[in-house]
Order: sequence, then structure tokens, then C-alpha cells
Amino acid sequence: MLTGVIYARVSTEEQASEGYSIEAQKKLLYDYAKQRNIQIIDEYIDEGRSGKSIDGRPEMQRLLKNARNNRFDVVITYKLDRLARKTRDSLEIIETLEDHNVQLMIYSENFDTTTLQGKMMYTLFSSFAEMERGQIVERVKMGMNQRAMEGKWNGGMVQVMMSLTRN
Repeated sequence: MLTGVIYARVSTEEQASEGYSIEAQKKLLYDYAKQRNIQIIDEYIDEGRSGKSIDGRPEMQRLLKNARNNRFDVVITYKLDRLARKTRDSLEIIETLEDHNVQLMIYSENFDTTTLQGKMMYTLFSSFAEMERGQIVERVKMGMNQRAMEGKWNGGMVQVMMSLTRN
């Protein structure tokens, strides 16, 4: 029996708008592992973390460290963009896993990264995830600009203004 781990991630805006809750991801991934006779031995959960970079995600760093130490055979995640939204980071992850004979299984995308075609698909999907992140950033900026033009508050520190009058 193979030993596996699951990796799940949500950023707060995605959890609210897309319904990728940690619990929903975990349920799907545990069921997926059970169907494939993989024993899940650990969970790596980056909650409220952006996919922009793997550097700011402690659980991803722990996963990569444990992969380098050959602690498990398989990593299972819900969707490729849960791993990374930057192509370079996605390639670093798959390279680390491959170098240590760790298989990657992605619930929603069915390709085998041990083949040339599968690796090409992984790279292509990684590029799509990066593009999607860029589009999300553009939409957020556009919305914030529109709110500012309407005189609405976009968050952050509110400046308190006082005017002093002499009696």
C-alpha cells in the first residue's frame, strides 16, 4: 500500500467566492485516496494563503522538506492551482517530487507527470493558473479603483482628521 499526503489551500477571497473550502477539499481527497488504496499519513493545509508564491506558505515548505526526506510516496491535491499559481513554483514542486520518487495526483486534472505528454500538460495548466491569478488581480484592482472613484472605503487604515477650534 502506498503512503500519501494531502495538500489543500484556500485564500480567503477564493474560499468565499469559489467554494473551495478546506473541508470540501479534504473530503474529496480522502475519498480519492481510499479508492486508490493509498493510506493518508499526513495533511498539509495552507489556509488563508495566496497561491502567488510558495515562499509564504509554511505547509508547502514542510511538504517539500518531507518529500526530500522520502516520508511518503504520493501527494494528492484537489486542483493544480492549489499547489501554485506561478509556473516557476509549479515546476519547482514537480521537480522536487520527481527527484525523490514522489508521485503527484491531482483530483480534478487527470494527467501523468511521469510521461512527456503529462509533464507538458502540467506545465500548460500551470501557465493557465498563473494567467488566472493575473486576471484575478486585475479584477480586484479595477473594483478597488471603481470604489475609490465612488468615494467608498477600500479597507486599510482610516485616517482620522481633527480640526481644532479656539474658544
